[in-house]
This record gives sequence, C-alpha cells and structure tokens, in this order.
Amino acid sequence: MKHILCFGDSNTWGHNPQAANQWELRYKDNERWTGMLAYALEGRAKVIEEGLCGRSTMFDDPLTALCNGTKELPLCLKSHQPLDIIVFMLGTNDARAIFGANVKEIGRGMEHLIKIARSPESYDIKEIPEILLIAPPLLGEELKDSYYYGIYDEQSMEKLKLLGAEYEKLAKQYQCEFLDAGTIIKTVGRDGIHFTKEGHRLLYKAVLNKLEDKWLNEK
Repeated sequence: MKHILCFGDSNTWGHNPQAANQWELRYKDNERWTGMLAYALEGRAKVIEEGLCGRSTMFDDPLTALCNGTKELPLCLKSHQPLDIIVFMLGTNDARAIFGANVKEIGRGMEHLIKIARSPESYDIKEIPEILLIAPPLLGEELKDSYYYGIYDEQSMEKLKLLGAEYEKLAKQYQCEFLDAGTIIKTVGRDGIHFTKEGHRLLYKAVLNKLEDKWLNEK
C-alpha cells in the first residue's frame, strides 16, 4: 500500500468559507479533497492529511505561530515515514501583505521544501518519495469584500496569477509532477480564498487522475 502525505494550508485542511458557525468551519471528510481522495484510494493507498491554516512555505508569522512549512516539514517526514508520494500545495499564505515576498521568493520557499523532501537525511528509512507539486488557485474578487482584505491585497492577487508558471519551472527542474489548481478551480468561496465544495471535488478528481496515471496503476 502506498503512503501519500498531503502537505498544505487551509485549503488542504478543508476550511469552509460558507461556515455559519465554528462547528462548520471545516468541511467533512467526504467534502474536502483529501478525504475524498482517501475514500477513492482505500485499499491502495493511505492518505495522510497535513493541512494547517496559515501555513506558508518558509515564513515565521508574527500573528500565528507554528505555520512555517520549512520548520514543520522535517518533523512530518520523520513522523510519517516511509512515504511514497508527497503532495505539496502551498504559496497562498506567502502572498500575504505582511511578508512582502515576490513570486521568485515564494518559489524559493517551495524549492527549499522540495529539497528537504528529496534529501536522504530527512528519513531514517531511506526511501525518497515522489512529489506532486500543486500551484494554488487564484484569489477571487470576493476577497475585496471579505475579512481577509488587507491581509491580502491587490499585489497578493497578482502574485498568485504568476505563481503557477514559477512552480511549473520548479517541477521540471526537480522532476516533480505538476498541477495548477488555478486552471482547475475557476471560482472560490465568498471570502475570495477558500474552496467551495465543488472546488474540492474538482481538485480531488484532478489529483486522483494524476496519481493513478503516474504511480497507482497497479491493480
């Protein structure tokens, strides 16, 4: 059985932008893309959900602790080894105004995560996993009327429009598989950031197809 680590932010955790109360803040297992993936691959693969709201590739957030992916990834790799596949989807939080990072700098953060994941020193069991790199979707115009406006701004929106091409270059350089969620998910929820249920379903289908095509062909 394959072991697949999904390492991401709130859109991997399953943040529900339509939540009416705190009990609805996270989509149910059968509504978020990682949960649907786990169900579809039952018996063939174990899907490990490592989504964290606010997680970036490399930044220490002065407002939210424990969200620096570069610091957290080594612990996750040790904890969940051996791993066959890592699915990375990060970059949205890196585009926040507080960090002031440009697209190249966000790309460098993701590059560092790929290097950590590919290093034999990250594991006691010396199996180096394959990587599927997913560029996050664009921010929607709904952002301008949401709580998150100011945390993200127009520059954030422009950065995410360019991030897919930057990640695609990284994927080619490091021989990772690649998906651009911006071409899969055309609309996000009313906060301009988080997936709708339909967005989760679309991403699940795209990830499942990619995994089956590349690594899960065995019946």
